[in-house]
Amino acid sequence: MIGKNVKIFTVITMLLTLTACGKADNVAEEQTAAAAGLANPWIATTGEEAAALIPNLFAEPEGATGVTWTRTESDKPIVQMAFSLDGLDFIARAQTTGDNPEDLSGLYYDWAVETDVTLAGWAGGQMPAKLHRYAGNNEYADLCTWYDFETGVSYSLGTVAEDLSGFDIQTVAEAIYNAEAEETAEEAGMSYEHIPMDISRCTSLKQIVDQLKKGEGYAKAQIGGIEVLLVTEYAFDMDGSGNFVATDSDIYYMGEDDLPVYAGYISAGGTAYPLAIADGTLYVGANPYMKKMTLLAGGIVSDEEASVEYGTDGSETFYYHSDIRSVDSDENGQVPDSTVLDRLFEEYESADPIVYTVVE
Repeated sequence: MIGKNVKIFTVITMLLTLTACGKADNVAEEQTAAAAGLANPWIATTGEEAAALIPNLFAEPEGATGVTWTRTESDKPIVQMAFSLDGLDFIARAQTTGDNPEDLSGLYYDWAVETDVTLAGWAGGQMPAKLHRYAGNNEYADLCTWYDFETGVSYSLGTVAEDLSGFDIQTVAEAIYNAEAEETAEEAGMSYEHIPMDISRCTSLKQIVDQLKKGEGYAKAQIGGIEVLLVTEYAFDMDGSGNFVATDSDIYYMGEDDLPVYAGYISAGGTAYPLAIADGTLYVGANPYMKKMTLLAGGIVSDEEASVEYGTDGSETFYYHSDIRSVDSDENGQVPDSTVLDRLFEEYESADPIVYTVVE
């Protein structure tokens, strides 16, 4: 406990030092990186230079003061924006993390409250995010984390203060949304492309498992009546009891010629929605959508898919779709209410999370 408290105190101190001073000297940068377990050293940069490193990077919020930009020196740099707003100090970070979301904040608290929300602006108002709050004696911490599966970028926004009663960090996360950066990324086609492993020399599913690296995970399941192998680059302990789950996977099965076949790649919207299965159906979801997927004609397809689109005026538009059969929706795929979406989420809650074996 003593070591953990010291680590937390170090992170708090460095966050306050970095933001309150308006700029970070080399010592503060190195200590911040060390406390957060991040690459070192941090290098001063500009907003323009940072935007060239991260697709769809956040923007300086209106009214912010003491804004500083830094980045780590690595092949996949973490970009950091420190700023003050309405009397509070903030650290915003972004990094291209590929297939899996990561918490970049460096805040190691026992969060008392964790809430799933949807951020306005980001991803057309459909960005799933998670809010975290710690409340101690004369010490509060708020954190918002989110992940853009289109670009493979993870984001975090954190603040530490004596009192955050009545404060909503979600409003600040929405305030740093950069519509111009998102439009530029879309025009440039800056999306993350997942590349599966080469299985051309594999003659069995076991040989695929044998190629996995330390930390990667695999699981076997029945989808559409076919035994499949699910492979993920990152599995996490769901409940602290050693049950490792994942939010994405490549899917393989044995074909008619007794050789492994690649069925496709599936990805959910965040760690709040690990992949689950029930009655041979795979459930893949996020805050604004849920899919029931099956294996058919050599590939993984959507049997049922429901989603909601949030308008800037608070309106909700619901959609219902299937890759393999007709469903009761209009010519635009719209349905009048959330009935189907609610049903699919209820089914997901009753499904069993897929448990992975992690390579050691």
